[in-house]
Amino acid sequence: MPFFTPLITLLNPLVWRRGRAAQKFSAFALAERASMVDMQEAARLTPSAERAALYLRHAADESRHEKLFLARSAEIREELGKAPLVPSAADTEGLFAALGEEFFLAFVHLGEAVALEQFRLYIEYFEAKGQDRNRALLAGICSDETRHESYTFTLLANLCGSEAAAKKAVSRARRWRAWRAWRRIGLKLSGGLHGILMLALYILCAPLALLIRFVAPAKGGWRQLK
Repeated sequence: MPFFTPLITLLNPLVWRRGRAAQKFSAFALAERASMVDMQEAARLTPSAERAALYLRHAADESRHEKLFLARSAEIREELGKAPLVPSAADTEGLFAALGEEFFLAFVHLGEAVALEQFRLYIEYFEAKGQDRNRALLAGICSDETRHESYTFTLLANLCGSEAAAKKAVSRARRWRAWRAWRRIGLKLSGGLHGILMLALYILCAPLALLIRFVAPAKGGWRQLK
């Protein structure tokens, strides 16, 4: 059982409260769009026509998922008497070109596996709460995600030469994914931390500024330069 399972279960009531659910589905849509762009890039760059076709099918699935999530988000917002959320730009990094096809496939396979586990936990929560629309939406998408998880591992094993080598690649991708997440959190926190530190510096320097004005007050008027 993944380490995040108890955390997701604990946070479900907060994450899926009525005013928050639309934002969560909108975030899912954004992730699907980013995945779509990555898969389109993979189809363009892979030397294999067979793999390119599979990547394009994957990209089409992600595009459809994005539309489904956006539609559900808009429905919830409408029920609350609010306008739909405006989607932001997809967060993509050119992973295929940066990582190479083997590592890219390992990363995508791992992402699909993690998403499946999360969605299944959400489905259990929706079933318990009688939220049939949300449950049906994720259940339908999970069928695609299961296929994505399966075919990416098959391609990875073919490229690596064996399933054992593919599993090692997935392990490396898991470590890299954790480091990537940690780095992104650091980047987001650094801006806020810089603001806090600068505010503290200004507050600490305020007495010094007053002391300088008292000891050496600024003189007005014109002064002749010597």
